[in-house]
Amino acid sequence: MAKHYKVLFLVLSISYLFSGELTAAATATTTTKKALSFIKSSCKTTTYRSLCVHSLSTYANTIQTNPQRLIKTALAVTMKHAQSTKLLVSNLKNSQYRTLQDCAPSPYVFTIDRLTEAVRELKLSDSESVQSQFLFHVSKTQALFTSASDDWEVENTCSGRFSSTAKSVQARLVNLRKETSNVMSLFNAFAK
Repeated sequence: MAKHYKVLFLVLSISYLFSGELTAAATATTTTKKALSFIKSSCKTTTYRSLCVHSLSTYANTIQTNPQRLIKTALAVTMKHAQSTKLLVSNLKNSQYRTLQDCAPSPYVFTIDRLTEAVRELKLSDSESVQSQFLFHVSKTQALFTSASDDWEVENTCSGRFSSTAKSVQARLVNLRKETSNVMSLFNAFAK
């Protein structure tokens, strides 16, 4: 009988010791579910919903249900992809680079510059306490997003001349254009 009490005491003690971790795990799961739901709901405003959800879901714990974090994360992801695309393009052979320029005359450079400036404006809007200054930065950011998105409105008529490497670059450029469009949609939805 004494053995049963010892075993019961041991089981209860262990359960008590791990109850905090179990509660934290349950809370984290609930938080993650709320964050994922927030991301999916927010991405409904975008043209490329599945890309939006896929690219932001990884950062659900960072984003939580905060619209500013959502936009900043979407910007950061887009910037990261823009920089890696720029690096890939810079490593193309001269003939591949010329073909790419013929088909899409360097819109990625303009887009990367405008995205960088949009990030800067968004950071400025965070630091402004005066409503009129905040609205100025929001308006300027929206204009930069629109401009970055418009840079991609280049008709591609020569994809047949692309090598496999250049086709990979072209696919990245198309994906980057979609991400830029999504960031602009998210920003516009929350800037209202």
